[in-house]
Amino acid sequence: MNRILFIAFYFLLLTACKEQSTISFELTNIETPTTASIRGLSVVDENCLWLSGSQGTVLRSMNGGQSWKDCSISTEANNDFRSIHAFDSLRAIVIGINNPAVIYSTSNGGTSWNAMDTLSGKGLFFNSLKFNDTSTGVAVSDPVDGHFLIIRSDDGGTNWHKSTIVPPALNGESNFAASNTCIELLTNGYAWMAGGGVKARVYSSNDFGNTWTVSNTPIKTQGAADGIYSIAFSNMNNGIIVGGNYQHPERNDSIAAFSNDGGLSWQLCQTMPRGFRSCIQFLNDGTSSIAIAMGKTGFDYSVDKGLNWQPGGDNGYYTIRAIPGELAAYGAGADGRVVFINVKTQ
Repeated sequence: MNRILFIAFYFLLLTACKEQSTISFELTNIETPTTASIRGLSVVDENCLWLSGSQGTVLRSMNGGQSWKDCSISTEANNDFRSIHAFDSLRAIVIGINNPAVIYSTSNGGTSWNAMDTLSGKGLFFNSLKFNDTSTGVAVSDPVDGHFLIIRSDDGGTNWHKSTIVPPALNGESNFAASNTCIELLTNGYAWMAGGGVKARVYSSNDFGNTWTVSNTPIKTQGAADGIYSIAFSNMNNGIIVGGNYQHPERNDSIAAFSNDGGLSWQLCQTMPRGFRSCIQFLNDGTSSIAIAMGKTGFDYSVDKGLNWQPGGDNGYYTIRAIPGELAAYGAGADGRVVFINVKTQ
């Protein structure tokens, strides 16, 4: 072998070894003082996290889950707070699935809550809430009067306004409130909303959720429980959608897709997650990036922006949130279960 061929072979070998780096997951169970079903999870940093869920449950930890403060709203014991966003250790917003829907805000760490707005309408059912900074947020409900009800705030949740242009919803189209991730909102104003039912489509906005367009996806749907349950974008171009059918979690035919053009078009993954997945999140420590798709029967991961998926583990949770700037996350699910997930690469 001559010198030039040897050098070329050497660099190809280095590249192959780098691409085949070993990834493992270390899971640590965290005790909580509740048996509620947790769908809302907001992670401020590795120490501060907020949970929300059934029976009006809201919890906050300031030490990584070693102890918890009960921040539940006593008058909402029959509500299910599936949407939560925490700005920091003191300020948070929650929305339940009840109709009428009351948007609550706290500025004292959950000691007391204020009703910021109340909405009602036939079909109202809030599925997700997302803020991209301390001011700008978007929340979405199932269709009301033939359109998804999308509301926006530009003052940290004090005041809310309806989006001005939202394409008509199809008859039988809806969102899913499985993990508070059926919407995504970036700091540059790009936003996406995913749904299912009669058809799995993705709505897109480039003006902080004020006006929207809609695109079809190759995710298969056969009934009301089928569709896209979660959407995440790592930047304005690269995004992933996951879902399936929670009633048949073993199915994995056409349950995940990715986009390289900001959600204008979607392609099915070459290798699918192993089954129904209710939450997709990107983890990034500034050097490495990984996507995790979580569901009640386990989780899978991708290192190529959603093109291919590999088994991560059989521990199932409804939702997952990355710790900012780390290859680590918290997950939450049924019976008040919470877990710390640490990603290790070699």
